[in-house]
Amino acid sequence: MGVDGRPRLGSVQVVLHALEELIGEGERTQRVRIVTRHPDRWVDIQPHGWSVDVAWCSPRDGKGRLPYDVETVLSDLVENTTKATAYVMDVLDINGASTDDVSNWLLRLDDCAPDHDARVFVIVNDDLHPAKDLVRWTTIAPLVQPQASNVTPSFDETTASSESAPASSPLSHNAETEQPHVLKHLARLPDGFSVDSLRRRILQWRRMGFDVSDLESALVQTDDERERIYRFVENNVRRAVDLDRRLTHLANHLPATAVEHDRFRLRQLTGLDEIETTLDAIER
Repeated sequence: MGVDGRPRLGSVQVVLHALEELIGEGERTQRVRIVTRHPDRWVDIQPHGWSVDVAWCSPRDGKGRLPYDVETVLSDLVENTTKATAYVMDVLDINGASTDDVSNWLLRLDDCAPDHDARVFVIVNDDLHPAKDLVRWTTIAPLVQPQASNVTPSFDETTASSESAPASSPLSHNAETEQPHVLKHLARLPDGFSVDSLRRRILQWRRMGFDVSDLESALVQTDDERERIYRFVENNVRRAVDLDRRLTHLANHLPATAVEHDRFRLRQLTGLDEIETTLDAIER
C-alpha cells in the first residue's frame, strides 16, 4: 500500500490489521486520526504502535466536535493540523445515504488525494450495505489488502451476482451467526424480495429482541403492500439501532432507570421521536 493518498475500503477489523502491519514495516506512520459519527465505537480501540485521535463528526455544535459536513471533513484531511499520517473515515453516509451519495463522497475523497500525503481508510460494513453497492464502490476506491493470510480483505465481486438471496457476509460474519440480542444494522432487503426472505428477516430481528409482530401481517399481503409494510418497519428498526448506540454513548447523562426504560421502548419500536429528542437535548 503505497502512500498515494487514495482512499481504501475495509471493515474495522481489516483496517486495524493494516495499520498494525504498517508499524511492523517500520514506517513513520505513528498517528491516526479517526473521523466518526460513532465515537463510542472507537473508545477501546488502540492499534498497536499508533497514537489515536478520535474526532466526533456531529451535525451539532460542541467542544471537540468536527462539523458533519463534507467540505469541513475534506479540509480537515488536507490541512491535517494534527500531523496524522493516516486517516480513518467512519462517515460513509456524510454525503447522503443512497448508493450514489456514497459514490460521490468516495469520488471527492479520491479527487483530493494529490493534496495530502496521509493514508486514508474508509470503513464499510456489509451488515449495512448490499454487496452490489460495495462492489460498485470498489470501482472508485480499492480495497485494503492486508498482507497476513489469516485476514480476509473484504468481499469479492461474485457476491454481487447473487440476486435471489440477501447479501451475506462480504466483510464479516453472517447476521444469523451473530450473538443474539445484539442490536445491529442488517443489509436492506432488495426490491421485490421474496416471502421467504421476509420470514428470515423477521426471525433475525426477533433474535435481536425487536417486537416485529406487526410485520407478520405482511406475509399474506400483496407484493406492493408487503413492500410498503416492510419498508416502514425496516426504517424504524434501523433508526432504533442508531438511537441505541447514541443511548449507550450518553448513558452516563441519564438515570439508569431511564436508560433501561428507553432500551425497552427501542426494542418495542415505540417512542423513537421522544428518545431522539432527549438525546438531542443532551448533545447540545
